[in-house]
This record gives sequence, C-alpha cells and structure tokens, in this order.
Amino acid sequence: MSRARRTAALWAARRMDPAFRDEAGFEAWKSDDPANAQAFDQVWRTNQDSALTEAMKLSEQRRLARRRQAGPIAALAGGLLACGLAVALAWPQLQLMTVTPTAFETARGEHRGVVLEDGTKVMLDGDTHLEVRLGTGRREVALTRGEAFFDVAHDEARPFTVRTAAGSARVLGTAFDLEVSDERGPERLELSVHRGRVRLAPEGLIRRTVDLTVGQRAFATEGRLSKVRTFDPLADDWRSGWLETDGVTLGRLVERVNRSSERRIVIADPELARQRVAGRFRLDEPATLVRNLALVHGFEVREGQGGLVISR
Repeated sequence: MSRARRTAALWAARRMDPAFRDEAGFEAWKSDDPANAQAFDQVWRTNQDSALTEAMKLSEQRRLARRRQAGPIAALAGGLLACGLAVALAWPQLQLMTVTPTAFETARGEHRGVVLEDGTKVMLDGDTHLEVRLGTGRREVALTRGEAFFDVAHDEARPFTVRTAAGSARVLGTAFDLEVSDERGPERLELSVHRGRVRLAPEGLIRRTVDLTVGQRAFATEGRLSKVRTFDPLADDWRSGWLETDGVTLGRLVERVNRSSERRIVIADPELARQRVAGRFRLDEPATLVRNLALVHGFEVREGQGGLVISR
C-alpha cells in the first residue's frame, strides 16, 4: 500500500466529519504531488458505501442532540466523542479503500473460475465484471455486470460482502449465486443460496433486509425486496449450461442467454419483451431456444446483423 493511499484514506475520514475546516491544508497536500490527488480520487469514489453514510449521519444527529441539551464545553466534548466513534466504526471500510482492487472480467460466451487470495472460489458467467478488495477487517466485491457463483472461504473476522447498484449480499462463509440484471427496466440483484446463510439488502439508507438459507431465492430492486421463493440447489444451472424457471419475461431470458452465447439476440418489440415464458432452456444453443419458443408463443425469429431478431 503506498503512502499516498494511506494518507488519502485519512483525509477522506477527516472530510467526512461535518466539522472539517482544513480545506487549505487538504488542497496543499493534493497539489504537492499529482499522485496524492489521484490516490484521493480513487479512495473517495469508493466512499459512497451506505454503512459509512449511515454511521456519519447517526454521529451528526447525536452531536446536534447533545449540543441542544448541554452547554458549549459539554457539547464540544460530546461532538468530538461522537465523531470519533463514527470514524472508529467506519475504519474497517476506510482501510478497505486503501486496497487496490483486483478486476475480473469475461466476454460473452466465456466462463471463468478464479480463486481469491483468501481461498474464496468464484465462477464468472459470460459478460460479467467484478472488482475485489480484501482488507484486514472486511472483504468486498463490486459486481457491476453479469452473474457469478461464490464459494466463500469462512473467516468470522472478515465479513464478505458483494455490492451492486441495486443492493448487497453479506456472508461469513457460504456458497451462493448473484445475478445483476437491468434488461428494459431498473437494475435488480437476484440471490440464490446454495449453502449457509446470506443477508440480502436493497440499496438505500432505510431498508428491510432478509436472511436466506439453502434453497431460497429473492431479488432486490429500487430499494425493495421480492418475496422469498424456493429452488432446487442440486439442479443444473448456468454453470452446466442450463436455465430452469417457472416464469420469467422473455426480455430477462434473452439477457441471460446473451451472456452465455457469442451470438446475440435482439427483441424488436418492447411489448414482446414483457411476455412471460417458462421451462428448461439450454443456454449455449440460442437459435434452437428462441425458435422453439417462437413455435409455442407465436412470434417470429429472423437472421439480423450480428445475430437473431425476435419480432411479432
């Protein structure tokens, strides 16, 4: 870890304090070396973690309440104590910001297995991107696109969290599948638990969470949680080239197939994308899949530029 990144994390912690006033010192440090400004930008971009935001807001609320109830000296002491507590609570995340992320990415139609430094095994589906940070107090993955299966190495001292724009999943040691989807709609995060227990939380400061166990599945979108459903964790899934569903929109199915195949499918009619389909599908045979669906649901499939086009 470079000295610039360590100092950047400390400046980030100070700037989160509502009482921060040393802008001149901060600007002088940044202008002293281009590496300082770059390091701070990298740390600050990851500073939007909801846990940190909640801790600092709670600190500010308590500080203001004590200020109203106490004299100036007591209020100052209480404010310093509250801010110190918030920084202490946030320190594991601040330390994580100083860790340079390791990125993993796959192309459409590619599956890739990786083993992280802590022993966690990850299988990436096609068209998937994630970034990993393993800190001394926390382990965190940012899943920005696609789907991945996580077999997490158990470590009680370092919780393992996967974050997306739609929500997060947090575990200590287990096996689960996460999919990020935004086909013709808001992004959603779907969690399927294969072993252990995983907490699913939608994005937002005030949110309801749900703990899922083996054979349970749910998704988070727009700050809300779906109902918990069951599935067979022993059945074939995308890792063996199959997708089985009791009901999904055609748009979601096509998005899923497009990750597993180099041959792209496009739905020309937005209304058709909302039609629901069900069944067991072979993901690496897109032409056969959509033509069989066309026979059942009455739409057309034609060859288009770069792939297949579905229309009424």
